[in-house]
Amino acid sequence: MPHLGVYSGGGFSIFDDHRVVVEGYRGTETITDQDRVDLFRKAFGLLHPSAVYGQAARDLITAVLATS
Repeated sequence: MPHLGVYSGGGFSIFDDHRVVVEGYRGTETITDQDRVDLFRKAFGLLHPSAVYGQAARDLITAVLATS
């Protein structure tokens, strides 16, 4: 299983280093405050090494489904 460098929390998208859109249970929030944008850029940098693709992603999904 991949190791996460930080809890991923809700989903978010970073646009042009000046805007972050956060999706959560309470709805969507657009963030443009640079300090907060930088916080999400840091979180993305910590999460990125944990990403898996292709066969490794399929194997991870299959392993998780097998534990259900």
